[in-house]
Amino acid sequence: MSRYPAERKLQTRARIVAAAERLIKVRGPQGASVEAVMREAGLTVGGFYAHFPSKEALVDEALLVGVERSLGSMVQGLEHAAPAAFARTLIDRYLEQATVDELGQACPLTLLLPDVARADENARQAFAARTAQLVARVETRLPVVAGMAPRDVALALFASLAGAVSFARAAATSRGRDRILAATRTSLERWLGLDDPRAA
Repeated sequence: MSRYPAERKLQTRARIVAAAERLIKVRGPQGASVEAVMREAGLTVGGFYAHFPSKEALVDEALLVGVERSLGSMVQGLEHAAPAAFARTLIDRYLEQATVDELGQACPLTLLLPDVARADENARQAFAARTAQLVARVETRLPVVAGMAPRDVALALFASLAGAVSFARAAATSRGRDRILAATRTSLERWLGLDDPRAA
């Protein structure tokens, strides 16, 4: 019989994942040791392996959960928005994170994609499967782009947004950051037809 009820074990696992997500985004996967994660979660190091077989498994799960959480917050309250309003709000919310200093609240896509690229095949496959599910939730909500499948429109949008935020965070000055964000917003709005008065 398990030492802890199943529900408590799930709650503890969720605390560990949440702590790992915050630390990984701030320190990077290498800087988020098992000891640091468990301390952040308010737990003892000895309990870690009751929940995860390795630190790598925790990093993989924290990344996937973080992407899902981030996208959920980006589309919150937009359940009944028309495609143009949905796209405009998504763009604004995503780019806005580049102006926030707290990396713990950032979308993992803007910080950790190079780490995914360096991960093993299983981790990359898991990431691809989870992100495909998330993209599927958005692709039918976006404006139609002539000559492009809805999935491709969503992929191009997120690639542009994540790249822009990463680029903007690396800017040497706030003026440079704001220019990157403004240029990206203008480009995406024109591409999606959001600058057309009929899309208002």
